[in-house]
Parts: sequence; C-alpha cells; structure tokens
Amino acid sequence: MKKVAVIAVTAVMAVPLMTGCGAVTTPVETSESETSVKELGPARAQDDYYRFVNQDRFDTAEFEYGESTVEMAFNSKLIEEQIDGIIEDIAAGSGYAKGSEEDIIKHAFDYYMDYDFDNEPIPEDLMNMIEAVDNAKTVDELMDIEARLVRDYGISGILGIEPGVDPFDPQRRIMFIAQLEGVLNTSFKSMRDELYAADYIRADGKVIMMTRGYDKDTAEQYGKELAYLAIDLYSATDFDALEDAWGFESLDLYTPAQVDEIFTNVDIKAYLEKIGYDTSGIDTYGISDAEQLKALNAIFDDKNINALKTWELGNLYDAYSRYIAPHYGQISSTAHKDYRPLREKALDDVSANFKNETDPIYVEKYYSAEMDKALRDMCDDIRAGYREIISGADWLSEPVREELLKKLENIVYVTGVDSKRHDNSEYLDICGSNYYELCLNYRRLIIKDKIKSLTEPVSRTDIAMPMQMFNACYDPSFNNITITVAITNAPFFDVNADYYTNLGGLGSVIAHEMGHAFDSDCIMFNSKGEYDPSWISADDMAILTARNEKAVRYFEDNFTVFGIYHVDGEQTLGENYADLGGVECITSLAKTKEDRIRLFESYATVWCEMSSDESIIGQIAYDSHSPAVIRVNAVLGSIDEFYETYDVTEGDGMYIAPEDRISRWY
Repeated sequence: MKKVAVIAVTAVMAVPLMTGCGAVTTPVETSESETSVKELGPARAQDDYYRFVNQDRFDTAEFEYGESTVEMAFNSKLIEEQIDGIIEDIAAGSGYAKGSEEDIIKHAFDYYMDYDFDNEPIPEDLMNMIEAVDNAKTVDELMDIEARLVRDYGISGILGIEPGVDPFDPQRRIMFIAQLEGVLNTSFKSMRDELYAADYIRADGKVIMMTRGYDKDTAEQYGKELAYLAIDLYSATDFDALEDAWGFESLDLYTPAQVDEIFTNVDIKAYLEKIGYDTSGIDTYGISDAEQLKALNAIFDDKNINALKTWELGNLYDAYSRYIAPHYGQISSTAHKDYRPLREKALDDVSANFKNETDPIYVEKYYSAEMDKALRDMCDDIRAGYREIISGADWLSEPVREELLKKLENIVYVTGVDSKRHDNSEYLDICGSNYYELCLNYRRLIIKDKIKSLTEPVSRTDIAMPMQMFNACYDPSFNNITITVAITNAPFFDVNADYYTNLGGLGSVIAHEMGHAFDSDCIMFNSKGEYDPSWISADDMAILTARNEKAVRYFEDNFTVFGIYHVDGEQTLGENYADLGGVECITSLAKTKEDRIRLFESYATVWCEMSSDESIIGQIAYDSHSPAVIRVNAVLGSIDEFYETYDVTEGDGMYIAPEDRISRWY
C-alpha cells in the first residue's frame, strides 16, 4: 500500500505545511484569488505518528519572511543568542591576556564596528595581488602568484591541493588534489542540467575583467575563453566521482612521479614549496578524477593566460568581496546588501569567522562534567545495545560479525571535554590595526596550521566541527562520533530529564551516528578505520546487498512526497539504515511500554519541522536524508515494538505487513 508521507496544505499566503502520512487533503473549489483545502482532522498514533506527536507545534508554527523551513524541535536562535551573549560580554570587558580568545574576540568586534566597508579603500596589499594576477604573462608566473594567494590569503586556488587523512591508512596524512566541481560560481552539475549554464561563466568573466578597465569587447572575449575552458573541464569530469558521497570509491593513490606525469605544464613540487610545504615528506597524493586533472593540465598553457587570469581574479574577488565589490560599479550591485543594525552585523560576523575563539568559551559556559558523564554513559548504553544486536545477527558469518563487534568497541566519543583553548603565544601579533588585518592574519595562521598538520600525528579526538554547531557526526576513518555541546540542549538532551526521553532524543542521534559505522557505505571500513571493501567475504557481501535492495524498495515503494514524488531509496540508503539501526538499538534498551512511549514520542519530537513544498522536493531530489516525516513514520513502521506499544493493526495508516517490513540487524 502506498503511503502519502507529506501533504502540502496551501493557504492564501501560499505557505505549505508539511504534515504526516495517512491523511490526504482534498482541494475545495474557491475563487481564482484564493486557494483552500480541507482541514486535517486529529491524527491517531496508529495512522500518522509524526503528526500525532507534533500537531500542536504545527498549529502554532509560523514561517518568517524568506524561510523555507521552520525548525520547531529545536530553536537554533537559542544558540545564536548564546554566542551573541558571549561576544557582547567580552566586548564590554577589558584587560584580557594578549593573544587569548577573549582578546581576539574583543578586537574583532571593536574593529568591525569601526570598519567602513563601503568607503574604506581596497587594502593596498590586496590591490597589489589583484594587479599581480592581472599583469601575469605566463602560466608559471600565475601559478607563483596563486601559491602566494594560498599561503597568504587562504584561497584554495585553481589547483586546490591540501593535506588530509589517508582513508586507506588513517594513521597518516597525504596530499589531496581535489576534483574541480565547477568554475567561478557555476557548477558542473548545473552545466549538466541547464542548457545555458556555461553562459553564466562567460558573463561573470566579462564583469570581472571590466573591473580591471578592459573594454566590453575584450572583457567579453576573456569571459568567453574561460567558458570554453570550463566546457573542456566539464567534458572530462567523472560525474560518478563528483557524486561519490564519501569520495572513497573513486579515490586512487599516486606517487609524486605519477602526479608529474599528469601535470606536465605545472611544477607541482615547486608550487607546494612556495606555499610552504616540505615536499620531502610528501610521498602520496590522493586523486579521484585523473582525467579531469589531465584536462586541467592541458589548459595550463600560455595561450590561455587571459582566461586563467579571469578565473584567478574571480576566486580572489569571491574570497574578499566585502573589501573589493563596493569599489567597482560593475560588481557592487552583486554584493550582498545587509541593512541590519551595525551591532547585529558585527555579532554575526565575529560568530561566523572566529568560531575557534568563541568555541572553548561556549563549552566552558554551557557544558559541565555532569552533562559529559550522563552523555558518555548513554553512549555506552547504546554501544551495549548494538553489541547485543550485532552478536545476535546470525545471518552474518562469524568472522564478519567479530570484526563488526571489534569496530563497535573501537568507537571513540568526541565531546565538549575535548575542546581546548589555544596557546596564546602563537596569537600575540595577530590583531593588527583594523578588521581586515585581523581577518587576514587569522587566515594566515590557519594556513600555517594546515601546512604543519601534514607532518603532525593524526589524532582520533580532533574536533571535527565547532562545539557551538548543532550537530553530531561519524567519521569512518577515525571511527569516532563527535557530539557537539549545542545539541545537548533540550529537547534533544536535558541532564535533568527522564532517561528514555533523552534516549529518544539525543540518544537516537547518537545511535544513528553509531549506526553509520555499519551502514551501506561505512561498513566498507574495517575496525582500524581503513577503507577496504575486501574485508567482507563475498558471501556476506551478497547477503548485505540483498538486504540493501530490500531496504531501497521499502522506502521507494511505500513512501511518497505529496503522493507523487518517491523517496530515492538508493540515494538515502545509508541515512535510512542509520536511522533504522539506531531506533532498533535504542528500542532494545526500553523494556516497558511506558519507557517505549517516552522514547518514541521524543524521537518524533526531535524531527518536528515544517518545510515549504519547494524545499521538500529539493530534498527528495538531492539530499541523502529522507524528509523528517519519513524518518519517523517509515522507521517506526518497521519496528515491531511500536506495533505492540500502540496496538497498530492492519488497516491503520502506520501498518506495514510483516513480510514487507525491514530491519538492519534482525
């Protein structure tokens, strides 16, 4: 039976409402100026659990102007207010130790308030770099300039080379030469999907070069030449690699000699040394699209110097647009206009650009040893749940099951206690005399740290994201789960709340992330964090593939958006499996009906949101996550304990026939 997972309710203001499955709205005839629908009746847990739990929130939720999603489970503005409060308190104080987080934050806030972005001239050193790019006569000269832009201005550059962890040996770092995803602000995906996308590159290139004083015809020619180069790169691009979510299936390792065979027109060793890397320690490069890089090498020809300069200038303009755009009439209208009060803009800018400084202070203020113990204890409980479930998965061979259990035991938790303040001595001279100088010096320090990281030991407890970011993530190479401080706010987690409420909230997120270790993608990493699909036997792989195919069909066949758009079961398989395995795990920890009710209600609550129809359709098309309502109803529809808890029977909207239900482990 098809289930309508999302219903759009279009009001006079044309704001769609996302609701749950099992209820269909029927349009009512109206005048041309007004559209209405039948109101949905009260939801039953047995028919539409998502709406049953969240209907009161749906009834009171309001979209603000320009919003496509109303996140009602958690108010993200709470975190913004917390960070703003930290910045304001620091800005109001004085006497901070030089180079400390507080010292940098205060300088950043005060400098921003004093900086006149509209009228302050383009900084002299930045102007010199613009002119250097424009005056380059050869590719060699341009690449020397790009190395300076990477080293001193934090720009990734056309080549986009930087260190990262080797997925085949996560104990070491290697250099990665990234696959290009587009040129200027036009992606190769848009070039694939839109007939005239390459024309955007031509138009952007023309505008960029007109800022340098070229006449329209010459600027047009430069933009056109860049568009042609982009078409060449697009034609050589491996789209399977471009759409490889993790980027490991398409990754190959190359020696420096092999890289030199690809880049015959660019001296990669000299380029990296100009940035500051010690190339004597670089013995491996990670490359995911060698054919595209060969095409890139081909365009590094002096005959293309004008197009390449246009591209380089575009990257520089994009990175420093706030200091450049106001001074060029051709692009000033494209710069984002922010009419909010100056103080509000300053708070946002400092928060966005100096997260590493506000982060440890945020942890100190909003995270405690008591919270960390409760969180880690819950993580251990979830690990124990997985241990029991995986141990009972007799459809796996003994060697594979043992390796999965070893991987489970090796998982490391990264929490707020891993956040550390920096060494003030490294930041003593960072502030400069204005906001531009502070930001520039800060970028340069980040680049220096990136260069140093190539030769530093790899740590599994490095923080993968700011603790003030509302998120959690699993890293397959480190086999660790990062749980930020921001996500330990209610309703996801409350140290004083009922255990099963927390388990259904943040516990479900942690179980989801832990489940990623065994999803259809990350299961290819062994217990050491090495990407090695061969560790799974052919027989076990055949069983896993068959279960994957059933899961794909389950989501595609049973759940649609607006009754029309099917969930892409293949695209969402990894996330759906993490959801399903996670809920199976936490449900196994709840032994009574009352415990399960609190757990299921909390799980549905934390996914509560309303989204516009356009946003939902876009999610269906491109996101690896299913819409929130499906993450709740489709998952619970395959959990036997849910049927027992709410007495769901055939004919109910949540009912799935036993033979059609799926499981990650059972």
